[in-house]
Amino acid sequence: MKKSEVKILIVDSPEALKNGYARNLQSCGYAFDTAISTDEALRKIQGTDYSLVLTELRNKNIDGLHFLQRSKSIAPYMQTAVLASQPDIESAVKAIKLGAIEFLEKPVADIKLRWLVNCGLCISRRALAAPYIAKNQPPQMQFDGLVGQSDAMQRVYDMIQNVAESEANVLITGESGTGKELVARSVHARSQRSEKSFVPINCSALPENLFEAELFGYEKGAFTGANQRKLGLLEFAHNGSFFLDEVVEMPVNLQAKLLRVLQDKKLRHLGGNELIPVDVRLISASNRDLQAAMDEGILRQDFYFRLNVVNIHLPPLRERPEDIPLLVDHFLYRFLKSSAKTITGFDDEVVSLFECYAWPGNVRELENIIERAITLARGSKITLNDLPPHLMSGNTQQGQSTFGKLSLVEAKQKAIDEVERKYLLALLSQHNGNVTKIAEEAGMTRRNLHRLLNRHRLDANAWRMSEGKKHDRLG
Repeated sequence: MKKSEVKILIVDSPEALKNGYARNLQSCGYAFDTAISTDEALRKIQGTDYSLVLTELRNKNIDGLHFLQRSKSIAPYMQTAVLASQPDIESAVKAIKLGAIEFLEKPVADIKLRWLVNCGLCISRRALAAPYIAKNQPPQMQFDGLVGQSDAMQRVYDMIQNVAESEANVLITGESGTGKELVARSVHARSQRSEKSFVPINCSALPENLFEAELFGYEKGAFTGANQRKLGLLEFAHNGSFFLDEVVEMPVNLQAKLLRVLQDKKLRHLGGNELIPVDVRLISASNRDLQAAMDEGILRQDFYFRLNVVNIHLPPLRERPEDIPLLVDHFLYRFLKSSAKTITGFDDEVVSLFECYAWPGNVRELENIIERAITLARGSKITLNDLPPHLMSGNTQQGQSTFGKLSLVEAKQKAIDEVERKYLLALLSQHNGNVTKIAEEAGMTRRNLHRLLNRHRLDANAWRMSEGKKHDRLG
């Protein structure tokens, strides 16, 4: 949908409509209607399907809370944000309870306003496209620190909510920088163990000779330098969650010992005889190929099965490019809050580069680049000159940076795979997941088409459910 086609209603005083944030929206290319009273706004939403309403909290002719109460029965999928000239905590709480997606104090920074509009429109579009979603649980743009409105991230959010209240162990997979620890903390925060400790350990950061002592604790005199009794990390996590980051880096002999502790719910300090009760929920994460790790003998199969009761896979950023604008706005707004600079946004060339760059470091790399750009920027907008040189030096297409490391045969196959996937995505979108029509256009049998879709981890059913949006079965 083009910005000029977007249906936004602004409910505010004539002065604010003329000189305030409405002008900023207009300069960004958004089309909108206006109303100068709550009564006028309620009449307008009865005759027009607005996606988003921005309303003043209160003035002589406007009562934003009253509008929220009345509008839900008239336009249930429409989203409303409240902007307050004179905010107060009680009104903010009431507005959120009545369904407002945001409550902000005026004046609103340009970057925050743009984020708010994008957020509201995304929620509205998804609610209209998926009426089976509960009205009081619209798809989220931010979720416990995770940011993204793509279908892949919505599936991650759903998995977190589904698994959090259970006691099942969780294995989080995904490339470095995708946000695996954020997922782990979210699972813990939403679980019945949330009042107890979340204890993380980075398995790649501990020397092997200290690993066992840190994990299980030790008694005084257990080894040279053990001058006093020390509790292990597992004891600190008792009745809480224990997070093993980069779990494949755990020594194999300790995998067996930890497996026994998880089974028996008891441990013994190094140099001790007492069995100490310990009850933890295990959450682990890895950026490695776990099957390959088992084949190499560095990950025990029985330990893997104990870890992998439920798997949550985080997609790399290059597979969810639709989230990049939201992430860019999120990080820009966050860093500007602690900066004295008045940066209003990015040059168009920067946004285009962000959207085609492969992001090998994923969300963490994007975050660091935006922080660097804000630090170095001299003007009101971030330009290409504010970005690190490597962004413009050949890694601007998915997989391009790795071609030089492949044999000719491997490079050809990689290129074919990328073309095949893009071709299938285009047909799935064009035909809304209709396998018969796709097979006819592609000149292949349905059976061969299904094989090709499976190889690229694409699910045609997902297009039929959500009208052509991108889906990747495994995230």
